[in-house]
Amino acid sequence: MRKTICGLLVAATTILATLTTFTSCDLETSSAAGDFNGLWHLIRIDTLATGGVLDLKNEKRFWAFQNKLMQGDDKSGNHDKILMRFNQTKTMLTLHTPYLYDRKNGDHPLSESTLLKPYGINNIEEVFQVIKLRGNNMVLQSETLKLTFKGF
Repeated sequence: MRKTICGLLVAATTILATLTTFTSCDLETSSAAGDFNGLWHLIRIDTLATGGVLDLKNEKRFWAFQNKLMQGDDKSGNHDKILMRFNQTKTMLTLHTPYLYDRKNGDHPLSESTLLKPYGINNIEEVFQVIKLRGNNMVLQSETLKLTFKGF
């Protein structure tokens, strides 16, 4: 009887410890992107210096956030797919360490920003102020551009 109770206690403790470990790992990875997590349609780019507006509502340019990666993807195929690492706070988003997305041959590090520009990113490391991040609306502003997104 005593062996059975001890065995049950050991088993219950092991199961509880295992579940706690899996739960804490899941929480860390699922919440790493925070409110940015998900798919965002880039619908407008405003140039701050000139007041110019580029309406992209009918284009298929998206940013997707998961864990600590942002993927820029033009679903129409007109622009290369990119990956960038990011850091965020409630008021700032920093994109850095860009790659050309190439699953077949391996992603390629980028050393200049030409492939980033169609996604409203002008620099290898770009800092955005978070103007709005509520529900399915996101507005980010860099030194030169304001980007407006609709979330899914």
